[in-house]
Amino acid sequence: MLRLKFLLWMLGRLLKKAHKSQPELREKLSNEPLNFVIKTQDWQGRSFQLQPQAVSSQAGELPDAQMKLIFQSAAEAWQTLTSKDKNAFMRAIQEGQVKIEGDPKKLFQLQGLMKYLKV
Repeated sequence: MLRLKFLLWMLGRLLKKAHKSQPELREKLSNEPLNFVIKTQDWQGRSFQLQPQAVSSQAGELPDAQMKLIFQSAAEAWQTLTSKDKNAFMRAIQEGQVKIEGDPKKLFQLQGLMKYLKV
């Protein structure tokens, strides 16, 4: 669980850094902001608010999240989110290891924003 918490915290830091340094990301968010949560079935997870003005991340759930990614366990979340296989996430959805609550179109928006992260 601790590894997943750290991974999601780092994701928040990387999103903030990308927001500050990349005007294209801010422009995309001005057209369509994104609020989402990544969690497991037994943990509240971490919330991310991606707005044109700023990016924020905090522990727990957002009441107004547009999308929630709910993994069955922290181990499966870690394995899926750190996989080098581009299809790992879609396979996890198909196999029922991750469930999407809310607007599934927001997942594609999130995937489009990940290209701005420098890792």
